[in-house]
Amino acid sequence: MRAENRNRLFKYVAVICCALMLCGCKGSVDNLTVPDEYNYDDLSQYIKLGEYKGIEYEDAASQVSQSELQEAIDELLSESSEEVRNTTGTVKEDSKINIDYVGSIDGVEFEGGTGSDIDLDMADNNYIDGFADGILGHKAGTTFDINVTFPENYGNEELAGQPAVFKITVNYISEEDTPEYSDEWVKNNTDYDSMKDLEAGLKAEMLSEKNENSASDARTYVFDTIIDRSEVVEYPEKEYNSRYEQLVNSYKGYAEANDIEFSDYLEDQLGITEKEFESMAKETCETAVKQELVLHAIAQAEGIKPGDSDYQEFVNKLLTDSGYTEEDFEEQKGCTIKEYAELNNLYTSMLYQVVMDKVMEYSIAK
Repeated sequence: MRAENRNRLFKYVAVICCALMLCGCKGSVDNLTVPDEYNYDDLSQYIKLGEYKGIEYEDAASQVSQSELQEAIDELLSESSEEVRNTTGTVKEDSKINIDYVGSIDGVEFEGGTGSDIDLDMADNNYIDGFADGILGHKAGTTFDINVTFPENYGNEELAGQPAVFKITVNYISEEDTPEYSDEWVKNNTDYDSMKDLEAGLKAEMLSEKNENSASDARTYVFDTIIDRSEVVEYPEKEYNSRYEQLVNSYKGYAEANDIEFSDYLEDQLGITEKEFESMAKETCETAVKQELVLHAIAQAEGIKPGDSDYQEFVNKLLTDSGYTEEDFEEQKGCTIKEYAELNNLYTSMLYQVVMDKVMEYSIAK
């Protein structure tokens, strides 16, 4: 069983700490209700919750190095660069060039051996051995012949193993004209007025992103620790069956959309049998339900009870931040935001954020 197939299946189940990735304008959701799940009076019949207070985690102090800042500046400069067509330079190993060529065997041109206005990266190309090497060292604007031999295992049997001559014309060498880093360039190409302001702004943005990533990593570590400390007593039938049915139906839908049998789809796309799929689906759903049980158990212990309005506000923010109206979302996704929220378990994503906000208050940075 291929590891990548196993990972692909695991990724289907909604990751509880994920955010909905949308794009596009503004909208609102007022018909969402909290899912009727895990509303048991005592969750200890299903989960033995591990200690979730006082967990130590590594607080990675974020900073932006000078090399990272320079890399960001160089990237901005590169985005402003313009192509220059050098018609007099010499072709080097890392050159990007434009050529015309005509290939012949025993003086006779062969089919597929002619090309014009062809871009060629000397450092990364899939031409036969000797082709690019034969161009190396020649000047732009010149025409010359190179001798090559097609490989014995070449796809075209008529050419395989045959010696050939290519008449090459190097039209130009493509180079980047990168602007000089200066206050003037900054003012004309960015929202800043000087190099000093730009560097301060970039540094602040990069530091903010690093801090966000560090905080996310800390929350993930703390949650994983709680999961490891917790033990499932019994999987609640209702929620487990719901997750399992959702997973299986989704993959059966993929097979139907491709108009092939389910077993054939699993073999072709995942390289597994139906029996292997069932085993993997079972393990995937057990993992997801355990995570959800832990979240709901902590919420129950802490008296955290997000209601319909909280859920609506959460999804509204996702829409607003990323841009869709409900109508645009349905048109582009083929389902309503309510259906999407239910299918992708967005309530659990919200619960993760709320619960982990509380848990991190109890956690200890070291």
